[in-house]
Amino acid sequence: MIAKADARLARLRPDGPDEMGRELAGGPRAVADTLAAAERQAPQLHELRRAAERVVLAGTGASVAMALAAASWFRAAAAADDRAPVSVREASTAVLGAPDGESFRPGDLAMVISASGTSPETLAAARLARASGARVLAITADAASPLATAAEVVLHTPSGDEGGAATKSELAALAALAAVAGALPTNGDAAADLRGDLERVARDWTSAVAAGRLLGHARFVWVVGFGAAAGVAQAGSLLLHEKALIPTVASTPSEFRHGPIEAVTADDAVVVIELDVPDGRRSAYLQRLASELAELGVPLVVVGGPGAPSIPGTGETIGLLAPPGPAAALEATLRLQQLARCAAHVRGTYRDGFRILRTIVVAAGDLLGGG
Repeated sequence: MIAKADARLARLRPDGPDEMGRELAGGPRAVADTLAAAERQAPQLHELRRAAERVVLAGTGASVAMALAAASWFRAAAAADDRAPVSVREASTAVLGAPDGESFRPGDLAMVISASGTSPETLAAARLARASGARVLAITADAASPLATAAEVVLHTPSGDEGGAATKSELAALAALAAVAGALPTNGDAAADLRGDLERVARDWTSAVAAGRLLGHARFVWVVGFGAAAGVAQAGSLLLHEKALIPTVASTPSEFRHGPIEAVTADDAVVVIELDVPDGRRSAYLQRLASELAELGVPLVVVGGPGAPSIPGTGETIGLLAPPGPAAALEATLRLQQLARCAAHVRGTYRDGFRILRTIVVAAGDLLGGG
């Protein structure tokens, strides 16, 4: 079993030969191209933000995970210069029943995110937002998609086709959200620098292998983080499910410690993500969690920069080169994509495309029309 896994890993390069590897190598360019598109539309995007009474981020799957990761940047901008508050909606619940009973209202800027632009849930959310009197900004990789047609403004995230998993489009969507939030510079030099940094991460496959092996041998994985890291954790958990077929749950560290930790065993693994500016209280909390996992004998993977916990027991650390903020979130997202790719090859579960999606799971139809 181990010999077969080693043989599979030996065939891999940072850029292939599997489709996911080739697409991971293309992620940095997708980010730079997205920032260039945001730079060209900067006056229009600024006006949309200025006029909004509230910003609502909506999507499903990896798209809503990226929205969760970006929400704190919108909130920071709102606090700094009295901009519109922000909320995040999973697209289908926005249409079929939001927990607080309200999805969209006049004066909202609804930013709806879908790489394909064909997700019935996200398309229905965009149409409901317009019917409610909100302005709609579509963030999509297909500028001619139904979602683009339903929106007032389109921010194109030119990530191209994907056959391995939603990796390039995930990074591009996160970059687009950071740009609209004003948290990431979009000028040519800044975009080129960020692309170069992400390309260095994409080439550094070796750093991901040890941690990817650990996850590949796990019975169950928990991925946890506070703030922007919570959204990145959700995106990573989806990929571990999809490519490595590992049962994975994303949560905050506190949610994990108050219940799920009772189920964790030494055959499992926990991933802690830390992205934000170091905070003594948060660092101490994460270190307490790391110590508890060490006492339980649970392997730990840490993906983070300053303030990330040290590992007192079994585990692996992947340090982030980017400073805290959106660049660190992009790097961490790329790192988790690498880990999912490695874990899938370790387990022998990797395949291009989808095993069940697009075959058993069919489009939801017209959510607004009841079809």
